[in-house]
Amino acid sequence: MNKWILLLLAGGQLLAEPQMNSNLVVLQGRIDFFRGCAVHSPLPEAFFQETAESSLYSMGADYAPTNGVMERDQDRVLSEREIAQTVQFFKGKDLPFIWWTASKNLEGKGFQFGGILTGISRDLSKGLPPKPAVSSGLEIRKIHSEEDLRTFAHLIAMGFGCGKAEEDYFQINRASLKEQVHFLALFDGVPVGTATLAAGPVSGGIWNLATHSGYRKKGIGSALIYAALEEAVKRGCPQAMAILMPKGLAWGVFAKMGFAEACQFPFYVYGVSAEELEK
Repeated sequence: MNKWILLLLAGGQLLAEPQMNSNLVVLQGRIDFFRGCAVHSPLPEAFFQETAESSLYSMGADYAPTNGVMERDQDRVLSEREIAQTVQFFKGKDLPFIWWTASKNLEGKGFQFGGILTGISRDLSKGLPPKPAVSSGLEIRKIHSEEDLRTFAHLIAMGFGCGKAEEDYFQINRASLKEQVHFLALFDGVPVGTATLAAGPVSGGIWNLATHSGYRKKGIGSALIYAALEEAVKRGCPQAMAILMPKGLAWGVFAKMGFAEACQFPFYVYGVSAEELEK
């Protein structure tokens, strides 16, 4: 995805048995995040439903990664009927969506393969990693005011290349303050980065991580991740997790902080092209 989207969504495959615990941490963190956002979203098309096979979620925003289907078994063969019903469901809401699955049954039915993301995790039981060195002009602060939250939503919307969803992001993230902590990075007073901690009983999930392209290599991403981890430890989270492009822009930063790969997440897109998500 685009240079701002360092971590997004999940719904993946369990890997080898020795890594089972870390996989489950990522999978549960994914469920906690999307359930929380969808359940608390005030947007009229918001929805969340779990079945034995998958989770159907919608935050109600006109941006594909905020709506979708997460399979418990990504290799499950999807039936023609459920594909048609799911497409009709999201068409009825007039929303694009993604389907977290490796099933090729979606091909030729209006879906486009979107790529593969990677789930990572870190054990927090032994404390935090070393605090990264940062530039003197950098400030990381928790968001409490509506003004900061609007700035946060603006940065995310612009970074994701979906400015039309800015008001939706504001409404969703304001409502999610019931369960999440949002962070804003400022460099010499200029807002330049964002991150969210979704704290749950199994893990602290790091989401919405973005750094303005004009302020890279100043330690902003590292500082945002550390702030989220610090908050996760304060809240008693035993593990941390995130989803990101495989060994892409953020991989090195997370690896230095002790994160390791846990699982991978292929997905298909409907209602928007995969190329548009990469802008």
